[in-house]
Amino acid sequence: MRIGERLFSLRQKSGQPLQAVADAVGISKAHVWELEKGRSKNPSFELVQKLAHHYGVSIDELIGNENEPDAVSLQIARLHRGFEELSEGDRTVVEQMIKSLKARAEQHE
Repeated sequence: MRIGERLFSLRQKSGQPLQAVADAVGISKAHVWELEKGRSKNPSFELVQKLAHHYGVSIDELIGNENEPDAVSLQIARLHRGFEELSEGDRTVVEQMIKSLKARAEQHE
């Protein structure tokens, strides 16, 4: 799978519009589209890094050297990135929420 196909697939799995990806990595919507369509074939290493970070995948996953993660794995990676940016107090609140949700799920089993 070419990088453009992988970018399109990752964007679709993450449910993001072109503009959201463009804004996140600092390029134009048209450039994202050109990358996905294979019309811009040699993105800079810096851009590849930004795209990989944005989607929460390794560069090898992005360029097709490793298997592409599924939608759930992408969602978890996005949540993880967001978690890292929270304050310690907010991380504690999120951790407590997760424990509570897990306990509730176990009660319903």
